[in-house]
Amino acid sequence: MTAVSVKALAEFVHRRGHIHYRYQSATLAQEGIARQAAWQKSKGEVYQRERRVTASFGERGDPGELEVRGRIDGFDANAGLVEEVKTTRADAAALHAHMGDVHLAQVRLYGAMLALEQEEIAELELRVVYLHPDDPAETTFAEQWRREDLVAYFDATCGVYAAFLTLVRTRLASRGGQLRAMPFPYAAFRPQQRRLAKHIYRGFRDGVDWLVEAPTGAGKTMTSVFPALKAIGQGELDRLVFLTSRTTGQRAAEDALARAAIAAAGEALVAVTITAKERICFTPGTPCDPDRCEFARGYYERMPAARRALLERRLARRDVVEAVAREHRVCPFALSLDAAEWADVVVGDYNYVFDPVVRLTRLENALFARVGLVVDEAHHLGERVRAMLSATLPRRLVKAALAEKGLPANAAKRFRSVDRALAAVGRDCGEAPRVIAKPEALCRAVERLVAAFATEAVDLEAYPAAAEAYWQTLRFGRAAVWAETDAEERERAFHYVASGSGRHLRVELACTAPGDHIRRTLAPFRGTVRQSGTLAPAPVFQRAHGFDADAPALVADGEWEPERLGVFAVPDLSTYFRDRDRSLPRLIAMIGAVAAATPGNGLVAFPSFDYLAAAAAQFATAAEVRCQTPDMPLQQRRDFIAWLNERRERKRLGFVAMGGVFTESVDFDSESLRLVVVAGPGLPPRSLLRDLVAEGAVRVGADGFDAAYRQPAMTRVAQTVGRIARAPGQRGVAVLVDPRFAQPAYRAFLPQRWRIANVSADGAAAAVERFWARVVGGRTSPNATYTSGAAGGFTS
Repeated sequence: MTAVSVKALAEFVHRRGHIHYRYQSATLAQEGIARQAAWQKSKGEVYQRERRVTASFGERGDPGELEVRGRIDGFDANAGLVEEVKTTRADAAALHAHMGDVHLAQVRLYGAMLALEQEEIAELELRVVYLHPDDPAETTFAEQWRREDLVAYFDATCGVYAAFLTLVRTRLASRGGQLRAMPFPYAAFRPQQRRLAKHIYRGFRDGVDWLVEAPTGAGKTMTSVFPALKAIGQGELDRLVFLTSRTTGQRAAEDALARAAIAAAGEALVAVTITAKERICFTPGTPCDPDRCEFARGYYERMPAARRALLERRLARRDVVEAVAREHRVCPFALSLDAAEWADVVVGDYNYVFDPVVRLTRLENALFARVGLVVDEAHHLGERVRAMLSATLPRRLVKAALAEKGLPANAAKRFRSVDRALAAVGRDCGEAPRVIAKPEALCRAVERLVAAFATEAVDLEAYPAAAEAYWQTLRFGRAAVWAETDAEERERAFHYVASGSGRHLRVELACTAPGDHIRRTLAPFRGTVRQSGTLAPAPVFQRAHGFDADAPALVADGEWEPERLGVFAVPDLSTYFRDRDRSLPRLIAMIGAVAAATPGNGLVAFPSFDYLAAAAAQFATAAEVRCQTPDMPLQQRRDFIAWLNERRERKRLGFVAMGGVFTESVDFDSESLRLVVVAGPGLPPRSLLRDLVAEGAVRVGADGFDAAYRQPAMTRVAQTVGRIARAPGQRGVAVLVDPRFAQPAYRAFLPQRWRIANVSADGAAAAVERFWARVVGGRTSPNATYTSGAAGGFTS
């Protein structure tokens, strides 16, 4: 028997009409619950509130049988009255025109379930009631239905849903057999892959949250995808969600799934990639408004056929989603979400799981109840989630909105209210950032502005400045709600920070400790894997993700060749800010010398663009130099990578900024790029927000400086070095320049598999030359060992 909620059933079968941004979420859940509860209480003792009902469809034992479950907002047996209540700030009549098909379907299904439950019911009055959070008035749409018509409606609705489920079940039955028989998609496992895959499979089977570190080029993506698919085939999982932080990670997951599908030799596996709305939208810059976008207009009429066509394509990458969406004239982003609900694998960005605003609530359903999760490049997870939970409201945006001519009077009034509240915050603090108490007046003004835009049809396309200010204000208001989860978390994890003055004032609600949110978000999944090539030391990342320091962790170094990567620390050349002018000539000379000693091109990473520019201005050697610039266009980035991937007689050096697009999640040709020089650890500049992050880390037993400053810096260092020697048999040299690279507190964040030698700046070139003389033409045998465990973090 398959269980389905009344709401899900009504939406699946009876949703009609358009996509419209205005009606996506016009009311916060908390205020809706409070308003509805007060309304229900006023109805008297006879009125049954939150009445639970259950009804079955189909014969028992029939694979298409359904159990429909729900909770009726209100039932008056004496009056024969059933009510479905919706609380909204939007205009009730407009909302009913947009969503009334689903709302009426819900109350009709509730009426039918009551009729099936109580044979004496002959007729019922069905009402959909719209309430406003702040207005005592109500808007009602009513119908009169006979018992036999309600039962027929219930059966017809369930029949449509059951027919679709039968098709999905048929595919899932084939899927199980294909995935159970699927061989490993490559000729053979690498030793580390087999062992790691076994742990990951058991983790999905037993519900373990693994932190996994494996070197770049070790095949991490397939090592997590393959056991997850095997777990699906064995009935331990129903679905895999694979999250990436960059497009390159997404492509790697898609390639692994394509290989797995070929190896499975069947057509049952279905995977859908969700591409960011702003990247896949067919009408960029236009809000989801049926009056302006043909792909939003009538979407729900055409979506079922488009969804069926997309699922039949099996591996729905972005290009496939776009092609099917254009063929059926539907929104590609919305289509990917609707198809993902029925896919075996969903690939997407972190925010579809961790962001409270855009996270997907449809990742599990009756047929896909046990969901496994892989978080790729998990060294980004803490910072990304911290940013998702934070929100900033700059006064300049509000001022720009007020400067737009013709802005509707009520919208302008509400913006002025927000502006006055921001001005009041500015009077109480100076230019420097400072922590402030919750600005109650500002939060109230934000709520009223959001309500005004939900109620009135403000043309956002006609007022772009107001639109930008509105979306920023909306997110700020929502952040204020989720920051109030409970007093303990609010005290530890969120802070209001004000900075600047006048029109440059900004108020930020900053999340400084996202660990609790990460842990709670991971909890519903049946096993998770957070994986990266740079997750050392494990206890730091475990605490940052909300787990105990000794939570389960794995390291995979089974194939690492000590001679694959030569790592040299240069502690006698300082890159501290105060020393840069003095040490720059020696740094430039050393870079030129190690480049000359390396048979290939090089990447030189600096902690800032200013430092990069200063070095480039004085650099004059036989090497050809090209520099990254801030906000480099996409085509220039591609040209830069292609340029470094070319081997020429004259050496090529790319000067780049650490932590940027050329130092993480980008693949260079390891036969061409063989040298990385890192000019300093690049600690983030001291700031109030990072100090608050440090305070939050101390509260959970971590080292504050490690969490706020050292870890992000050293992770970027390790990621930068990871651009070279990315696969067995490839060789490369990394030169780490700064005294801190010789200190244990900093080296703890670098992979244990590296064999780091200290050399002088003057002797670095000779050390590099000896390395290449030793390894050119030779190949070392893997001699590292691999074990697994939990105590103390990683084990190896």
